Amino acid sequence: MIAIVTALREELSPLLRRAQIDRTVRVGRRRAHIGRLMGTPVVLMTTGVGVVEAEKNLGLLLREVEVSSVIGAGVAGAVASDLRVGDIITDARRIQTVDKIVRDKSAIDADAIDMESAGWAKAASRANVPFKIVRVIFDAADDDIPAFIGQNVDRGAIARHALVHPRAIPVLLGMRTRMRDCCEKLADFIARSIASPQTRLAGLLEDTSRTFALCIPLLNDGVREQVELAYLLFRIADTFEDASHWPVADRLAALDEFCALLRTPDADKAQRFAAKWSAKRPSSHAGYIRLINDVPLVIESFTKLPPEAMDVIRDNVIRSAKGMAHFVGMTIDGSLQLIDMEQLRAYCYAVAGIVGEMLTELFLLNAPQLRTSASLLRARAATFGEGLQLVNILKDSHSDLSEGRTYIPPTADRADVIALARADLEAATEYTLAMQTADAPRGIIAFAALPVALAQATLDRIQSSAATKISRPQVFRITRRVRRSVEKGQPPLSLRSSNGRSMLSLLFGMR
Repeated sequence: MIAIVTALREELSPLLRRAQIDRTVRVGRRRAHIGRLMGTPVVLMTTGVGVVEAEKNLGLLLREVEVSSVIGAGVAGAVASDLRVGDIITDARRIQTVDKIVRDKSAIDADAIDMESAGWAKAASRANVPFKIVRVIFDAADDDIPAFIGQNVDRGAIARHALVHPRAIPVLLGMRTRMRDCCEKLADFIARSIASPQTRLAGLLEDTSRTFALCIPLLNDGVREQVELAYLLFRIADTFEDASHWPVADRLAALDEFCALLRTPDADKAQRFAAKWSAKRPSSHAGYIRLINDVPLVIESFTKLPPEAMDVIRDNVIRSAKGMAHFVGMTIDGSLQLIDMEQLRAYCYAVAGIVGEMLTELFLLNAPQLRTSASLLRARAATFGEGLQLVNILKDSHSDLSEGRTYIPPTADRADVIALARADLEAATEYTLAMQTADAPRGIIAFAALPVALAQATLDRIQSSAATKISRPQVFRITRRVRRSVEKGQPPLSLRSSNGRSMLSLLFGMR
């Protein structure tokens, strides 16, 4: 069990909301909450403000509850100029404990200050329990702390001041909002950090994907973990490709560094690269930033895959990243314009066709019964990926344009792109049905069928209305239909062309 302690209830409340609390026990004059956070057993408690209260009350907790480690969490004041409000810091930065609120930080030789960590450290050391610090920066080095706050956090005195001086109320409300935002960010960080690797990876999948977050859980054990990690690795490369606010040279450098990390995975190198990439914020998408922060976890998990799966994933992710780099290099003055259908198909192959080829090799690796259909599957693998990518391009064309990316060539009619996507989805349907005919595991069939079914529905919507997305209820209905069909051994997809119907009869006549 991990003990997580804070000084203030405002710091603990977001953690309590994320936890499943089973029971509460009395520890001295305080309450300790015992339960699970992200599936990990925890005990959560406030110790009060100041080093003396921190040491005393954590000591009482450690005598009452057996724990494996302690995390001391809460807000801190920045001393180092590179720390901003909301930044998370750990033991990797030097944190000094002070006995009162400090306004002049010029004489402090540390990166940040707090008022409890030294007390928690003493109590943990006395109990021979490992201790870690996780703090969120509440005030930057040059922020002014209002004089009425005093040298300690005296809530009564602050409230009395506000009653007598109403102009202080907006300041206090702003501080309360900042406190809430900082503590929410701190709770997210702690929850992710104590979760098991499997839980953290699943969380990253949900944070960074819509379709794949629905499809990957359908896969069978073994191949599911491989595809999940492969998706996250491709997503890392995609994040650098899509960092349109970065200079081209920075995007190319990040892709090159990422490929080097995949060739020779190294924990220290992963940590350094993740810190550097995160500091430059390649995306405004919170999920993508969390993924970049967790590059060390993804790389470590990747190295634990079977060697054959590692080889398949590494080779194809690097091929795709190099293809992305080629198109990033075509960016001029912050804009990318594909010039013809040949270039569009080359782009789709680099970012999605290679994904289809990689998935096919992983399926063949994990389901030997598919090897009799290997030639058919390999022939359609890249087209499968191209079809899904073309639907995404059609769906996201307006948002891509706002970020300086025009994938639909000026020489092509939008109807031509839709027709190519239709043909590709027919090939993807043949691919899926061929796997079903070969008695592939149901999870693999459902995984392949669901994105095709969603893409077909999206393409229907694009053609019939101005809308570009299907509704959540429709996604739910399609997902349920695909899963039920696969469970019953029925075709989860239908070929729409006359040639396709003949192919369908042939495939299922062979069973």
